[in-house]
Order: sequence, then structure tokens, then C-alpha cells
Amino acid sequence: MKLPSRTTSRTIAWLAAVCMILSMTKAFADQGHPGLDPLFLELKTAPDQATADRITGEIWSLWREVDNPDVANAMAQGARAMSSKRYRSAYQHFSEAIDRAPEFAEGWNKRATVLFLAKAYDRSIRDIKEVLRLEPRHFGALSGLGLIFLRQGQYRPATQAFRNALAINPHLPRIREALDQLEHRQRSIDEKNTI
Repeated sequence: MKLPSRTTSRTIAWLAAVCMILSMTKAFADQGHPGLDPLFLELKTAPDQATADRITGEIWSLWREVDNPDVANAMAQGARAMSSKRYRSAYQHFSEAIDRAPEFAEGWNKRATVLFLAKAYDRSIRDIKEVLRLEPRHFGALSGLGLIFLRQGQYRPATQAFRNALAINPHLPRIREALDQLEHRQRSIDEKNTI
């Protein structure tokens, strides 16, 4: 292909730099995967729990995708440490993943999970906010946020977080149950306060 005569070497270099930046961004654009939108549409209309679980698994798989082997390694080491209840080590590995790929939402989500398990709720909420900034449809992060609020006795924010999670993924039975209990609790309070 012959380039137009106006094209200079600076323009070519600029285009090459843009392409390189876009390819680097793609490596961490787990939340931007083109397969997510149709999966979220399917999830809302899934006819049964088994179908919803399959779709949910596909969404989680796409969220976990990362092309950078260093980030993937840090995530794997963090997951192993977390499952062994070595929370400090898991926190360090997930922090490394975040440092290397700050736009990788799942790095933030995993670190938020470790902080939740370590009962560092305020720090976990900060990481959850970052997850939701990167991927507003992250029903896992919204569910975790609701659980933190529940543990803190903040029932209205917990109720809202659970509602938001279920609006995205209506097939979360434990979150549905928690929401039902919160709504029942609120109805009881309202009835007692009725004059």
C-alpha cells in the first residue's frame, strides 16, 4: 500500500505509538471485552439457575482475562495465598497486579476480597469503588459492598447495594435471600413505628 505523499515519518511514528498504546490497553481491558454485553443481556433473561450459573461463569472468565504474564502470575499467587488464608501475602500479590495493571478491575476486586476477609472494611470499600469505576456492572463487587455494609450495621446502604447487584444479575440466590431479610426487617420496623 502506497502512503499519500503528505504522510511524514512523524505521522507514522505517532500512529505506531497510538497502536502500541491501544494494544497495551487491550491487555488490561477485561471489563471492556466485546463478549460481555451480550452475556449481560442473556443473564437478565436466563430461564433458570443452571443457565444463569453458566453465563455468570463466562462473565467471570472474561473479567479474569489478562494478557500480561506478570499480572497473571501475581493474580495466581494471590489466589493461592488467599485460599491458604495467608492474607498479607495475598494482599501483596494483588497489590503488585494493581501496580502493574491499574485498569485491570479484577486485581482491585481480589484485593478488596482479601481486605474484606481481613476485616479491613473501609479499605475494602475503597478498592470496591475502584472496581465499580472500572466495571459498573461488577455484581460481585456490589454484593461484597452490601455484605460489608451489613456487617457494619448499615442496613439501608446494604439494601441498596444488594438491589444494584440483583438488577445486574438477578440470579444471586444468597444475595436475594439477604435482601429479602433486610426488606422484612425494614417492614417490621416501619409497622412498629406506624401510628
